Amino acid sequence: MKNRIILFGLTLITSIAFFSCENQMKFDKVAWNKSDDPAFLPPARKRMLKDLLTNHKLMGLKYSQLINTLGEPNYIDDSLLGYGIIEDYGSDIDPVYTKTLQFTISKDSIITSFKVSEWKK
Repeated sequence: MKNRIILFGLTLITSIAFFSCENQMKFDKVAWNKSDDPAFLPPARKRMLKDLLTNHKLMGLKYSQLINTLGEPNYIDDSLLGYGIIEDYGSDIDPVYTKTLQFTISKDSIITSFKVSEWKK
């Protein structure tokens, strides 16, 4: 009986760990920018985001270094630039959820801050 309880506990813990883990990827510039359809964001970005933010230096980079690392941004607006991570349209023609990696750039073209912003309709 005791062995069954231990086996059940181990099975439960393993199942929780397996199903709670997202399929993460290490950051790779080619995969970060690869999309089969230019109308949609590259699907690997959401799986690479955690690795990019935790294992790669982004603060203090020059604009040219950021572009060399991540490729061209999806948008540039004054001192902000952004890379789309997720765009979910649901059954609508307009997005119902977006996640974006936004960078703030100084007048000297240096990355001064970044954040992940989410928007939900």
